[in-house]
Amino acid sequence: MSFKGLVKSTLIASTAVAAAGAGAVYLMHQIDSKQVIERIKTNLGSDTTIITTWVEPMFQKVNVDGADIWALVGGVTVIQDGEEAQYHFIASALTSQLLDIQRV
Repeated sequence: MSFKGLVKSTLIASTAVAAAGAGAVYLMHQIDSKQVIERIKTNLGSDTTIITTWVEPMFQKVNVDGADIWALVGGVTVIQDGEEAQYHFIASALTSQLLDIQRV
């Protein structure tokens, strides 16, 4: 195989590995997002109706209780006690544990 052929093969293989890795991170993010939303529903109570949710498209490094962690950051809009309310949340990107949720 020529040097040009080797470089081309290496670039194609590297691109395929990067694409697969990005796909796995995206899929993991979607699964974690669903788990977090379920935990928020439980946290806010059965009498709360969730209207919309949003989650930042990428994990973010945030400081929680003095420690930097990878997290999912997002929010939910709900109906509580007959009124619309919005909450922002932070959840662990590794465990989907709800770390903070605050009404804004």
